[in-house]
Amino acid sequence: MEMNIMPKGCMKWMFHRQHPLIVNGIVNTSMVGTVCGCYNSATHVRSDGATYLLFVFFKPYAMKMVMGMPCKHFFDSNIDMDDLENPGFKVLKRQVLESASDSLAIDYIEKFILRQLERYYDEYSVRRIFSVCDEMERRPFLDVKHLADLACLGERQFRRIYLENVGITPKRMLCIYRFIKATQMLQHSLSRDFSSIIVQLGYTDHSHFNKDFRKIAGMSPSEYLTHIELLRQNLVLDGYQSYHQ
Repeated sequence: MEMNIMPKGCMKWMFHRQHPLIVNGIVNTSMVGTVCGCYNSATHVRSDGATYLLFVFFKPYAMKMVMGMPCKHFFDSNIDMDDLENPGFKVLKRQVLESASDSLAIDYIEKFILRQLERYYDEYSVRRIFSVCDEMERRPFLDVKHLADLACLGERQFRRIYLENVGITPKRMLCIYRFIKATQMLQHSLSRDFSSIIVQLGYTDHSHFNKDFRKIAGMSPSEYLTHIELLRQNLVLDGYQSYHQ
């Protein structure tokens, strides 16, 4: 099995409960419990054996409260939980990987998250960043000044706080959200006439759309539709779409 995993605009935890995936041609058998930062572009993954993954996805504003450290340190990378300063992550990794069942593994994860929130939850910061993240996801064609005004912050301060809490710059996140909406529209229509997508998502023209799409996906919109068709033929499209929802 192989496919291109697209950015989701959020951070996640990833546990390989069987053979680890080969990521961008590299396999690391020790990194089976990782913290995945916000990706800047697509990742190519392949499996040469039985793969069983357990993911924990976080809303963009939530990860800093759970990690207890700035999210910008994880940008575009996977960090082994064994390498984090908090020893609790090393314990969690072992518990999840050695659990006899998924339900027991999930129970360990939920209890760990609750303990972390008791230490790091900041209601004021959450309220300030929550409304911005929600607005960005709904309307990814907005500019950063509008978002800074929404957060009642100057642009410079807003960029700094957003990067620290979310792990990616607000401008780049807007590009990713717009890209995500484009992929959803492509999968829904399966048409290679992209005019409607370009107009609805505020791209300047076909060249602008193709350039931005390729920069993130590593392929053109037409190539992406071909990729989706191959996933459908290999009966893995449902899993692919579930991951990207």
